[in-house]
Amino acid sequence: MNTANILGPPARQELLPADLSQAPQVNALLSSLGLGHLDPLDLVSYPGRNKNWAGTTSRDRRVFVKQLEGSEGPARLERAVRYERTQAAHDGMRVLSPPCLGWDESAGLMVFELLTEAESGSDRAGRPDGFGPDWCRRAGQLIAATHQLPPPCAGTEPAAAFIPLGHVQALPLDTFANASRAELEAWALLQRDDEVIEALEQLNASSLRADRRPVHADLRLDQFLVSRGELYLSDWEEFRLADPARDIGSFTGEWLHRAVLAAAPDDAGTGLTHPQAVARITAEIKRIRPRISAFWNGYLEAHDHRANADRAGRADTGPPPHGDGLEIRATAFAGWHLYDRLLAGASHSPRLGAMSRAAAGIGRRIVLSAERFTAAVGLGEAR
Repeated sequence: MNTANILGPPARQELLPADLSQAPQVNALLSSLGLGHLDPLDLVSYPGRNKNWAGTTSRDRRVFVKQLEGSEGPARLERAVRYERTQAAHDGMRVLSPPCLGWDESAGLMVFELLTEAESGSDRAGRPDGFGPDWCRRAGQLIAATHQLPPPCAGTEPAAAFIPLGHVQALPLDTFANASRAELEAWALLQRDDEVIEALEQLNASSLRADRRPVHADLRLDQFLVSRGELYLSDWEEFRLADPARDIGSFTGEWLHRAVLAAAPDDAGTGLTHPQAVARITAEIKRIRPRISAFWNGYLEAHDHRANADRAGRADTGPPPHGDGLEIRATAFAGWHLYDRLLAGASHSPRLGAMSRAAAGIGRRIVLSAERFTAAVGLGEAR
């Protein structure tokens, strides 16, 4: 088996057939918004956790309709709507996101303009320079714009822990019963490591004490979309006030995870040793480091630009991105991201291989000594 399958390859945006027969509320919403209706014969869907429909309406509007279901659906839709209202009321640097055309809270539906020839950041990152330093710099600017939004227009949530420390201590019975062997092995790496558990508890505590800013809170490369030379950020269902280090660490962790995937041999049966796996991953991290540096520099540049505007008399956007250990917390969250991706990939695998264990080892080192790895991963350089 290819070790990359254990770690979890990036999903590709492959179109699927779509069916509107069981969702009359979709066309009802589109009609109420004056957008016409979707033709059931000319309709597609994208893979993902939510039901969705994409196509051109009878009034020649290209739309993407998403339905948020399940017990968490109402809360997720409320947060996404809160983002849209916050963005609409903001007169400063705007976050470039797919234009929202309306929603129906009772049906759990949101309607967006369908971006032309859009590609996900995850798909582009799989090609040489498809999501290179220039795009990463733009991504940093988008995240800075998010963190500079005013507090959400309506509603607040208590600060939430980013790391499932309850599972680190002990798995719930149903999780244990349904876990694969690889998943149990991955959790055991965490649960037997008192040093990492203590470091994660300290990270959560320091994050909860940090200055809270509007954050995306579920940042992955596949939520960046490139369309006609522009970079957009989508999927705002976790939008809330929280530690900005969460977003920065997630973006950094995405690239560290991709370094692990790139380092995986084509055939896991080659007998790769643990030191060899670590060496391969370390070399790949050095290779992708300029992308993380470009992201961080774009983030800082956007903050500097807004700070200059503030000095000219514009509204305050909150504290600068330095001075409270932001880079160190973000680096630690990036280390946790390697564990998180390991656990996600292990849920579909029978066992952990050398590359998976090496990735966990690198994540461990970063979590335990984040201040030593901040510059190494690309978050500690000056422009």
